[in-house]
Amino acid sequence: MTDFVEKARDIVRVNRYMTLATSDGESVWIAPIGYVVDADYNFYWFSATDARHSRHIQRNPNVAVAIYNSTEPSDIVASLQLAGTAQSMEGPELQQVMDFYWRQAFADESARARWMRPIEDFSGAAMQRFYRFTPTQVYMYPSNIRVDRRMEVNLEEIRRQPPHS
Repeated sequence: MTDFVEKARDIVRVNRYMTLATSDGESVWIAPIGYVVDADYNFYWFSATDARHSRHIQRNPNVAVAIYNSTEPSDIVASLQLAGTAQSMEGPELQQVMDFYWRQAFADESARARWMRPIEDFSGAAMQRFYRFTPTQVYMYPSNIRVDRRMEVNLEEIRRQPPHS
C-alpha cells in the first residue's frame, strides 16, 4: 500500500491539470482544470461563475476528479480518481488562497506578475471565483495491473507528506 501512497503523491505533484466531473442533479459535465494543491491535498483553481461546472458546484458540491498524464503510454500510465466536495472561496480565506495559488501556479515572478489579479476580480459581483476541492476518497488505477481494477489509497497516509516536499 505504501507504493500506492507514494505513486498517488507523485501523480498529484507532477501533473498540473485535472478533469473535474460535476452534476446539478439533472445533467453532468466534465471540465479540464489547472490546479494547485496545498499540504492537506486540497486542490484550488479559478473559473468563471457562469461556467457549467461552477453552476453545478453551486447546486451540488459533490464532485469527482481524475488526474493522469495523458502523454504516457498505456502500459506505464497510472491515474487517480478522487471523490469529494467543492466550494467557492469567499471571505477572509480568499486572499490567502489567491496568494497561495499565484505562488504555486507561477513560480517565475515575471509570469506571476502577468497573471496576478486583485481580490476584487474574484469577489462580490465579479465574474470569476476561486474554488477548493477537498477529497474524501482516493483511488488509483496502477499501471502494473492488466485488469481494469482500481485500488483505494488511504488519504490520511497521502496527507502525511506535503505534495511539494
